Amino acid sequence: MSLVDDTPASAWRTWARRFAVWSVPALFSALETYSFSRSLPQAPALWRVCAAQMPAWYVWLPLTPVLARLAVRHRLSPLRARAVLTHLGACLGVGTLFAAVYTVTTALFMPASGMTSGPFVTRLLRFWLGWLPMMGMAYAAVFAMASATHASRRQREVERQAAALAVQLAESRLQALQSQLHPHFLFNTLNAIVVLVREKETDAAARMLVLLSDILRQLLHHGATQEVPLRDEVALLSRYLEIQQLRFEDRLRVEWDVDADVLDASVPHLVLQPLVENAIRHGVGARSAPGVLCIRARRHGDALELRVLDNGVGLPPGFDLERGQGIGLSNTRARLSQLYGDAGHLRVASADGTGTEATVLLPWHSGPRPVGAVHG
Repeated sequence: MSLVDDTPASAWRTWARRFAVWSVPALFSALETYSFSRSLPQAPALWRVCAAQMPAWYVWLPLTPVLARLAVRHRLSPLRARAVLTHLGACLGVGTLFAAVYTVTTALFMPASGMTSGPFVTRLLRFWLGWLPMMGMAYAAVFAMASATHASRRQREVERQAAALAVQLAESRLQALQSQLHPHFLFNTLNAIVVLVREKETDAAARMLVLLSDILRQLLHHGATQEVPLRDEVALLSRYLEIQQLRFEDRLRVEWDVDADVLDASVPHLVLQPLVENAIRHGVGARSAPGVLCIRARRHGDALELRVLDNGVGLPPGFDLERGQGIGLSNTRARLSQLYGDAGHLRVASADGTGTEATVLLPWHSGPRPVGAVHG
């Protein structure tokens, strides 16, 4: 139970819960007094006992939030004498107020009980001393509840901040990886244009520049977006591959095998381009004969499979993806890990016959992922 109001909208519910809590000892106190008074010659009515006993307990009702804040502000410690004296004074003060109300109500509703004999101050002191142990236990209960609630809230806040920092760290890593990928991609494309210019292939170079401007426009449009629909990724990749076909002329043939029903799936931005670039550079481009590059996309249950296959020279002896130093593959693996944790995989293996096959497995989903879904 919260001892301090959380919001104005829930204040009345907080007060209702607080009233119910303090009604429990008030009712027990009244019933206990009533059971003992049954042995008296003139036993008071139950309503009189309740009216005499219960109001004093409700002095705790408005004081509970004050005492709760006091418990948080002045935490007890053997070395903090000021805090000890503060709580001791608060406890004695509440006990005095309780005894004063109790003295008045017993005089009003149980004048014949024998508890109203003597001057007011004498009765007040007697009730104060008699109820002091109970007031101490009640104060300790409020203090313990307030301290536990405060500690729980602080723990939740620490956990919330830690989660927020983890998400921010993951997003920072993703943005750093993506910022690394953009210039790598663009510099390689510009290098291909420079080669054509040097070879005086002006028409092809001009077409490359047009395609490159389209690619830059798309990169600027998506900005730091981590995921895009597969159809956008395919559109960007098709322009990049057209640039490469202009560069390699008849030595590169591209085959597309992408199911129409997966085009709305969300994929990491530029997830295919490094794999295609790797296949062209180390596969098709490393051989003198014409090469074939195939891009496939399929859905398998809750997973999306993206594959890039080439009929190039294949993987070098002793190839190990875990220890690969290339920007494309290492970048892709790191981004998949940040975005999907263990659910994102990159596998590179020798294809049947000759060539290489790169496979990316992603969790199937469409639309933007919530921030909390980013894995740290």
